[in-house]
Amino acid sequence: MKICQRDETVRALVIAGAGKAFCAGGDVKWMLSARDENWKSAFDSLVDNFNKVILLIRDIEKPVIAAVNGFASGAGFSLAMACDIRIISDKAKFNQAYVNLGLTPDGGSTYFLTLMLGAARVMDLVFTGRVIDAKEALSLGLASELIPAESFAERVEQWARQFAGGPSIAFKQAKTLINEAHRRTLEAQLDLERESIVGASLSNDFEEGLKAFSQKRKPVFKGN
Repeated sequence: MKICQRDETVRALVIAGAGKAFCAGGDVKWMLSARDENWKSAFDSLVDNFNKVILLIRDIEKPVIAAVNGFASGAGFSLAMACDIRIISDKAKFNQAYVNLGLTPDGGSTYFLTLMLGAARVMDLVFTGRVIDAKEALSLGLASELIPAESFAERVEQWARQFAGGPSIAFKQAKTLINEAHRRTLEAQLDLERESIVGASLSNDFEEGLKAFSQKRKPVFKGN
């Protein structure tokens, strides 16, 4: 993630599962084997490292897509919610599996889901650990698009290419605006929006956008 942030040729990221699941959550077998006198330290370190990944996703100045092709359970649910956009296949499923192990959520689940759904719905998901299928996830607003599994990879690539060919400076500033909005007063947000749009208007991408509009063609943004 840090390498992608530094690499100016990388203009969008996709996080996807390599197998049938997006991310099945914590390794229960490891949890069983690691229950010794060092457990607290080991588990704390594990959660802390995961939290750092979540923060990297939110802080990276590029669009991040979660391509959810299967189960996103527990920490996998959190990982998907940390991304900017979620594209899901019809095989996607989500659940807050923590309750089944007697645990509480981590990875920002209570943060992201409460912002998206409100406290009452999040209480339902966390307390029951019930499985949300792809259709329900879409209806709840947890995903931007639901795609048949057979055309999933192709459609995810289209999303990624769209973002990679977009105005990187505008994406960067818009991501900051959106992520900070709930923490600010309207007055403070208006000030930040003013600073951002004026800054973006000084970019080459803005010049290109104006030219493309006047020439009735698709803009070719360079990210500068």
